[in-house]
Amino acid sequence: MWRFETSVTTDADPERVWAIWTDVKGWPRWHPGIAQASLESPFAEGARGSSRAPGGPRSELRIGPVEPRRTFVSEAILPLARLRFKHRIEPAESGGTTITYGVEMSGPAAPLFRRVIGPRLERWMPEALRGLADLAASPPAPARYHRLL
Repeated sequence: MWRFETSVTTDADPERVWAIWTDVKGWPRWHPGIAQASLESPFAEGARGSSRAPGGPRSELRIGPVEPRRTFVSEAILPLARLRFKHRIEPAESGGTTITYGVEMSGPAAPLFRRVIGPRLERWMPEALRGLADLAASPPAPARYHRLL
């Protein structure tokens, strides 16, 4: 089994981080390693959908255990391998919020996938956390109102 984990601390509100992180369809906005992601049902343990890395094939996406506003697991199912992503939000010792993103790769093809996609994950995951933290720290877009005739 191969593992990798990275963290970032931000001044962003943990509720805002959680809202952005659990908006699966919005992942491509801030995650350079995801070109497409969607769920077939609302975000919750057991939800299923699909995801795709840039230039990669579509893979099955599953949401595992969820502890609202604190942690969740997502899994990408590849041929003969499974990527289990762990997402965690905690108060930072110095104030703010610490966001942690980890991955475990397992299965018979894990050694091959480790060589093929492991370096990309090690590059993309820290970039993704910075993108998530930046988006969460920015003010939300104002609501748009439409005049009804």
